[in-house]
Amino acid sequence: MEQLYHKSIQGTPFSLDVSIIENKTITWDSTKISIYRNDNLIGEYIRNYDSRGFETFYPFQVDNEWYALYSANYTATRVMKLHENSIEDWCGEDTKSNGFCPAEFYVPRCVHIHQIFELAGVMDGIDVYYADCDYEYTDLKKEFQNPDFVKFEYCNFGLVGGCVWGDDSSIKIRYIDLSKISDKILNITEKFGYWEMPSDLSLKKCISMDDWEPGHDWIILTKAEHINLVTNERG
Repeated sequence: MEQLYHKSIQGTPFSLDVSIIENKTITWDSTKISIYRNDNLIGEYIRNYDSRGFETFYPFQVDNEWYALYSANYTATRVMKLHENSIEDWCGEDTKSNGFCPAEFYVPRCVHIHQIFELAGVMDGIDVYYADCDYEYTDLKKEFQNPDFVKFEYCNFGLVGGCVWGDDSSIKIRYIDLSKISDKILNITEKFGYWEMPSDLSLKKCISMDDWEPGHDWIILTKAEHINLVTNERG
C-alpha cells in the first residue's frame, strides 16, 4: 500500500490519511480513506476509484452534529455521520451504472457579525456575513474575537462538482440541499442546469457569496463556456 498524504481539514477536528490499494485484478486501484477526529482514528472506508479521496470527503455541521459528504462508490454521493469514536453511513444516493460521479464537494461556512452603530443619536445594527469561499479561513478566524461576533456555521446547502459516467468528462456543478439531513434526506438537483466549471479552478473557487445572506439567497457562480469564434455558437 502506497501512502499518499495526511491532511488536516481546516477549521474542523478531522484529518484524513489517504492511501492507494493496488488491485491485482483487471480493474482500477482503490483508495483507502482513514478518518481521524482529534487525532483518534474513528473509521475507515474504501473508495472504488484510485483518485480524489480527499476531495470527495467534506465534513460539515448541523445542530452541533458532524456529518460528511463522501463518495465510497464513484457514481454516488452519500452522507456519513461522524460520531466521537465511530462513523455511520447516514443517507444518500444509491449506486448507478450511469450515475453522476462526484469529483469534489463544498459546503460554505459563514461568519455572522451583528455590527452595532449609532445613527442620528439612535443605536442600530446590521447583520453582516463573511463566507469561507470569499475569505481565507485565517482571516475569518480573526472575526471570532470581534465583539460583534454572533456565530460561525455551515450553510444548509452545498455543491458537488462531477460528471455523468461516460460523458465528456468535464466537471459540472450540481446543488445539494442539506436542510433535511437530520431526517436522513439528501436532495441533489441540477438547479443551475448544465453548468461546466473552468478546468483550472477548484469548486470552492467557483462560488462567491459576497452578496449572500439568509433570506437574500443570491450567489455568483463561475462558468466555462465554449464559443465558436466564427459562428458565435455556444456549446
